Amino acid sequence: MSWLKGHAPMIWPAAVLAALGLVVLIRLGSGRTDGTPASADGDRGGIVTAAPDSLATARRLRLLEDEAGRTREQLASVQTESSIRQERVAVLDEMLATDSLTDCPGFLKDETTVRALQKIIREAADTSHPADDNPSRLNTAATVARERLRQKLNGLRDRLNQELGKLESQAQVLRQQLRAQTEALDVLQRQIHRQSQSRAVQHSTGPA
Repeated sequence: MSWLKGHAPMIWPAAVLAALGLVVLIRLGSGRTDGTPASADGDRGGIVTAAPDSLATARRLRLLEDEAGRTREQLASVQTESSIRQERVAVLDEMLATDSLTDCPGFLKDETTVRALQKIIREAADTSHPADDNPSRLNTAATVARERLRQKLNGLRDRLNQELGKLESQAQVLRQQLRAQTEALDVLQRQIHRQSQSRAVQHSTGPA
């Protein structure tokens, strides 16, 4: 008894630790044998948590949604640029067809060569100014300016048409990319739906 009294301060902590260890082992053992799956897809305190594979699928879905969003923005930008160029080509076609070479739509205001040639043509056609000492000189200058201006406008129209072709090719690639992304999104959404249904069935058939 004297030995027991002398070692009592050491025995009690050891006994407590042993009892705690036994409780932990019992709880772990019951968790694996009571019919409840010990996985991330099981029921923990009444909360159904997502399985790792469904979390990975959800992450892929969000990433793909972001990519599809960026593709839509790029496609919208390309389509806008294409529409602008189509309108400009139509304006140039009208100017050339009707010989309205001195018209100056907004997109021609920064074309210094075009503006200079148009000025020559206008000055030659302006009858409010006093007659020039050499009228034929003005007429000749206007004729040359008109021809050069027509060539310049034709060149601008050709350049715009080339840009339109490139933009249309780019838009086609983006449409195909967006179509593939949309199809992939549909697949992932169906996969997530099946996984959700599977977890719901497992949860409903689990132990009460």
